[in-house]
Amino acid sequence: MIAPVQATAYSGRLRAINAELSGFLWGALVNVATAQVSLAWAPRAHLAHLLVLYLLGPVLISTRFGLAVSMFTVITSALSFDYFCIPPRFAFALPDTEGVITFVGMLLMATLVCLLNVRLRYQRTLARSSEARTSILCELSLDLSEITTVAELPTVAEPHLKRLFGSQARVRLQPLIEITTGAADRPTAEQQLLLDTCVDRMGAAIERLALQAAARKAEVDAEAERTRNALLSSVSHDLKTPLSSILTAGTALLTHPGQTPTQHELLVTIVEETERLNALLTNLLSVTRLESGSISLNKRSEALDDLVLSVLSRLSGRLSARKVDLRIPHDLPLIPIDPTLIDQVLVNLLENILRYTPPGSPIRIEMSQADQEMVLSIRDQGPGIPEGERERVFEKFYRGRGTSALDGGTGLGLTICRAVAAAHQGSITLSSPTGGGTLVELRLPIPDADYVATPAVSPWTQRSLQS
Repeated sequence: MIAPVQATAYSGRLRAINAELSGFLWGALVNVATAQVSLAWAPRAHLAHLLVLYLLGPVLISTRFGLAVSMFTVITSALSFDYFCIPPRFAFALPDTEGVITFVGMLLMATLVCLLNVRLRYQRTLARSSEARTSILCELSLDLSEITTVAELPTVAEPHLKRLFGSQARVRLQPLIEITTGAADRPTAEQQLLLDTCVDRMGAAIERLALQAAARKAEVDAEAERTRNALLSSVSHDLKTPLSSILTAGTALLTHPGQTPTQHELLVTIVEETERLNALLTNLLSVTRLESGSISLNKRSEALDDLVLSVLSRLSGRLSARKVDLRIPHDLPLIPIDPTLIDQVLVNLLENILRYTPPGSPIRIEMSQADQEMVLSIRDQGPGIPEGERERVFEKFYRGRGTSALDGGTGLGLTICRAVAAAHQGSITLSSPTGGGTLVELRLPIPDADYVATPAVSPWTQRSLQS
């Protein structure tokens, strides 16, 4: 039993042989007809007229059949012209130079014209084939542009591929896009290029589907984020007033005389937890405002070291068990900042240190100028942050693997710090210096007009805050 592909190839070769045989038959019939007409016309025609008549047959044959048939027709037509038209007639003889020149000239002219016709017909066939392939590829691209899932791709593509490569053409998607034609022989260079083009079109369709899915997901995520931010903002605003009232009432009760130890302890707990909730709501509001772009910076020229000292003073009670090594040069310039937002950044950074480093471990705060930037460095002696998490900890609500659900953190502090730094055209980074711990660097730009060059030897003020 012959395989389908072999049977198709065999039938194709058989059709080609039949077409070739019919071409030889048509060439012979044309020469016979030409000879009959020349015999009837010979008494009244010049030899040149008969030459044109004998040239016409091979030219017509060459427009329809291949080179072999055309050359057969040319040769038999030349021999027929010699036999019936060149004296002596009815004999294959070339008695004079003129007859030889006429015969050779006819043979060369007919050959040249036939070759040109064959070449033209071949080029026309190639053009039609290329046009047909291009049309099929365009249809394939248009149909692939309408699919909505990858599973539809084989169903849509295979009818076009069968027109290009035969009825055995198939598409497989796993593990990669693959087109099989069912042919036993290796594809030609042209077929391989066509296969690559089809695979490229299908790959582009899959990529388009992936991009559309990613775009839809991004749109859904963005809408969910907007909804969540709106909800958080609304809830935070609604909770601000009652929390302020609770904090005020709790603080007032703490100063009231006649409390039992239990009552005093409960009131302290109420005040501390209310303050923590209030700080959480402040962070939530800051995040939503910063991400929405609705916040406007209220910049003014400030001394960053004064803000640092102010924050340290407010947190002095919680920092009482730690040594804070503060290093500030005497000649730092004023920089344009929003003091409220920068204050919040400093509080969040210090609260992270208090929350995630061992009690009593030291803190070093250092300020300097680098090019046209003010650099605030805060280093702790905690466990540090793994390198793979140093960027993720700036994501909203992300908390490191070493944190506890009961430590009071929300995963918003560093998010706010980076957003505030970016709003000031600055930056904030984390690193793990030699010796352990975490080093936080906040960089804020110094405008050209306010820039003061740092002396070669800076007089440092070193202060140690120790209870």
